[in-house]
Amino acid sequence: MEGPVEMNKNVCLICGYNELEEIPYYSYFAGSNEICPCCGFEFGVDDFDCDEFDHEGLTDQEIVEKSHIIWRKHWIENGLELFNPQIFSPEFRNGKFLKRDYLEIQMKKNLGLDFNDI
Repeated sequence: MEGPVEMNKNVCLICGYNELEEIPYYSYFAGSNEICPCCGFEFGVDDFDCDEFDHEGLTDQEIVEKSHIIWRKHWIENGLELFNPQIFSPEFRNGKFLKRDYLEIQMKKNLGLDFNDI
């Protein structure tokens, strides 16, 4: 994958949550099947099951990258709902939703993404 994310880190490639138990992908984009407790993305499932674009003719890397962009956009548009809010301290969440300012820091620090460019 291109960009600032290193494959050996346990960082969610959607939201930047940096405490996944496993790396998101193994060799050849085989997903870990871990579900991010922050955004709810399941690596190896939600990427290849994304039906919002035609997968034909695309490499696994292209499929993964496109699905990440789509999932991230939908998650943000739907209000940053936490998949497992109990693991976040109240200072980082607003009810069951991630605070936007916390997400901005998380995404910038762990993914190199500027929230305002998404």
